[in-house]
Amino acid sequence: MTWFPKALEDHHASLADRFSDLASERGSFPVFAIEHDLDQRALSELKAALALGIEHDPQLKGAQWAWGYLPLLVAAAETGYRYRGTGTDFWPLLSRELTVETGGEFRAEITRLFELGAKNFRLFRPGESPWERHFPLIAWPIGNALVPLEIQPQVTDALRRAIRAGISFEDTEGIIEYLKKLAAGHASRRFEHWIRNADVALEVMRRLLLPDSEGWMSAGILHRIDKDVRKDARSFRAISEARHNSTRRIARPKEIPSSRFMVSLSDSLPTELAIRGPVLSASLREEVIAGLRIQGDRIRATGSEHSILLRSFLAGGEIALGPFGILPESPLYRGDTFLRPQQETADILLENLQPAEASFFLVEPEGHTATAVVPGDALPVGAAVIHWIRTDQTGSPEFRRLETVSDAEYLRRHGFTLLSKRPALRVLGIPMPGVTPSYSAQFPILVSARNHDSTPFLDGEKHPANWLELRGKKWAAFQPSPGEHTLSSPELEDGDSILIEVVEPPDIEPASISIQPDKATLRDLELGRLEIKISSPIALEQVPVCLRILSGDQQISMAEDTVDRLPHIIAGGSPLLRRLQTQMLEHQAPLSSVRLDVEVQGLRPASTLISPSRLDLHYDRASGLWLDKSSENRTFSTLIATPDSPLPHANAADDGDLKLLLPASPRHQTLGSGVVVSDNRHLSFAQLAGEKVNVPILLREADSRDGYVGLTDVARATLAWQLAEADDLISNWRRFSVLDHLESAVIGLLCGAQWQKTEAGIDLSILSQHGALFRCAESVGLLAGEDLPRIEINSDWMFFRDRLIDRFRVVVTTITEAVHHWDEEMGGELDLAVIDAYEDLRLHLEKNGREAFEEVDMARPAEDWLRALEQAQEMPLLPMFRRLILPDSRWISLTSAPYDEFTENDLVDLLDECHVDASRRPGQRWIGRAELRALVQFWLSPEATIYEEDWPRLLSKALSDVRTARAVRYTALRYKLARLEMRDGVTV
Repeated sequence: MTWFPKALEDHHASLADRFSDLASERGSFPVFAIEHDLDQRALSELKAALALGIEHDPQLKGAQWAWGYLPLLVAAAETGYRYRGTGTDFWPLLSRELTVETGGEFRAEITRLFELGAKNFRLFRPGESPWERHFPLIAWPIGNALVPLEIQPQVTDALRRAIRAGISFEDTEGIIEYLKKLAAGHASRRFEHWIRNADVALEVMRRLLLPDSEGWMSAGILHRIDKDVRKDARSFRAISEARHNSTRRIARPKEIPSSRFMVSLSDSLPTELAIRGPVLSASLREEVIAGLRIQGDRIRATGSEHSILLRSFLAGGEIALGPFGILPESPLYRGDTFLRPQQETADILLENLQPAEASFFLVEPEGHTATAVVPGDALPVGAAVIHWIRTDQTGSPEFRRLETVSDAEYLRRHGFTLLSKRPALRVLGIPMPGVTPSYSAQFPILVSARNHDSTPFLDGEKHPANWLELRGKKWAAFQPSPGEHTLSSPELEDGDSILIEVVEPPDIEPASISIQPDKATLRDLELGRLEIKISSPIALEQVPVCLRILSGDQQISMAEDTVDRLPHIIAGGSPLLRRLQTQMLEHQAPLSSVRLDVEVQGLRPASTLISPSRLDLHYDRASGLWLDKSSENRTFSTLIATPDSPLPHANAADDGDLKLLLPASPRHQTLGSGVVVSDNRHLSFAQLAGEKVNVPILLREADSRDGYVGLTDVARATLAWQLAEADDLISNWRRFSVLDHLESAVIGLLCGAQWQKTEAGIDLSILSQHGALFRCAESVGLLAGEDLPRIEINSDWMFFRDRLIDRFRVVVTTITEAVHHWDEEMGGELDLAVIDAYEDLRLHLEKNGREAFEEVDMARPAEDWLRALEQAQEMPLLPMFRRLILPDSRWISLTSAPYDEFTENDLVDLLDECHVDASRRPGQRWIGRAELRALVQFWLSPEATIYEEDWPRLLSKALSDVRTARAVRYTALRYKLARLEMRDGVTV
């Protein structure tokens, strides 16, 4: 008994007092051994005393440990705190720390002592998570370490992502569920199991987020964790961003300027209506964005099919609404209500942003626009004001033009303040839009007196001698900081001072033209794989665009059009590119290389060289060989593929009526040289429609073996059929039939049978919003019933469908807007749309001399129409895939992306940002950007794929990560559909 060190007993007694106090204060919450509150010196003394005790009893057999075990538990918890998990082992670390052999007996005894500590001092007891059940011994010391260094990066990253998503810690159930979904996507499964202890996780993360807040956990350990977090650059960036955003949200702005209606003027009369956002400072913009918590930070308005970035809108950006008529009530609305529930605070903030009702519009100096003014606004001298009096029953608005001088009394009676005289100072700068004089912070403010020389002051202080002379006038140059400022001069009267505001412009995309792919070929242009992205910092309307193809100095083709709105992407199905392609086909002379010029009014032109196809192989029908035109001495034999044997093979039968001929070369580039030939003379339409494709038995591996086909071979065959040229339209139609089967096989290998089956059953007509409304209305039972005629013939049903979709398009601008502004009157309008569509069908039947039904009348409950609209709102997001894309945070990221504004590079960035690696372990990712790019290119740019030598290896890595393969396939579907000019209701 005398061998047990007295110092160890003293340390035990001190720790016992500490843990007893914590236990009495916490009630049901646990105490952690890591909360010992000892500094480094005290820890060293404790470990020295512990070493003496272990030296006499290395296997912890003595009964004396019962009154001196707490120092041992603290030392074990310290080791657990530093434990890094994968690639290390806990017991060797503890063995080195205590200089003792931590064998089976030692592990059993220290576990018994931890149980004693849990009984006597309420130390943390492991739970029932899979990790704790699998590692029951080390679960004690690691659990008592609270937040080991291993999971601190995951904790801080989860905090950042939760705050980004607008999740509030006030909703404990909601935040825990969200964090669990995030944890499923992190590299360490320890974090996934750690988050299961909801009380501890919430307390730690809340206190890390708000370091000065109060809670049941001791401040000392949280300060220590915070200090360690700061040592890791990634963790520090994550927690800093989370704290910054959280602080902004706690201090949400209660009062912000509202937006204003504005009108475009033609011959001094309003024509087009828009909403102009308030001009806010950069910090206030961020506060409003954080408070609104809109997924994707984009806002929408009634009557507009477009959304706008919140940052642009809150810096005076505009949303066009269409022809001037009646001012809509509360036109601004969120675009993400189908993704997450709204919150009361965000709703109040959005309501404050809504434009006020107005009937007076102040004409801006350039005379092309006028902004709504409300009672209380100050109107300048000599300005024009348009008074909107009413809009008659025909929809024609009536206006009266006023002048602030001659009609001053009339304007005063309506609550406006009129300035008595023109300001004596003139101000130049880059103006920010809005009623209040606001200027951009990235350009100097120039001030000059109108009538005589004077010395302008900024905020009452004389400015240093920094003068410019413009057109014979001297201007003082200022560089004021963002905020409100007063410009004055001691030579002028007090009333001649000017109040201005300097505002930081939003961080937005600059005006530019980009052409992809970087090294485009003539084949890219011919097949519509060329993309032209026109970026603009503001939403410009009706912008002229001109595309030219030139060979040397000769213009081969030209296409001009007016783009409705910038930003804009001119992609494969664009009429502009189609006209270019048609004119190039009509050009008789062969083209070696050409130049594409893109001109957009107001932007710097862009040009790119378009080279001929990278391989120039020619098939000689007489010899059955492929000739390489770049090397006269090189020839290739021919590989043949048929619907019965769709994989190109040298020994394939040559007697099929449809054949894919391909050069027998191992180089992937030759996959783009294939030709499809056929003999369709003796085939009936029934035979063509019933043609079967015999896809071989597949092996879910990269390479083929034992008679089974692996991913690489079937993917090569898919690319070959995709890139092949057919000699006639029927052969091309049959080529696509083979290609559909091969693509389905690749989908099955990469994404699984469930995904393959789900995608095969999709009717693409639902992916247009009005086509989706038709489908949902049909499923709810709104288009049939005893009061409506039965349509027996399919062609009649198709006619009715097309007419009803056209009617829906007139009644409903956007589904989201209809849901947001729902009322029973809209339900009646949708009933009338159905009645009118049936009337269209009745007249169609009579016109064709067929027996028609009588005029119909019907009415359906308004709530049924609302249910159909809500279902249709989510339908274009492909909700059938939601259960197959995990975790939920990735689904939210993928569904909220603006695919109509994306390029392939943007898709890779999106997938990389929400990527969840299959291995979920520290170290190099299994699926990185190179693999993501290869997957994206395989589905979207087959020719770019074959010129990447390593694409089979990169593609095959997705066999081990089905979730990422599904995410890529989902983005490819959304991307293609965003670019297809599909008529609503057409099944593709």
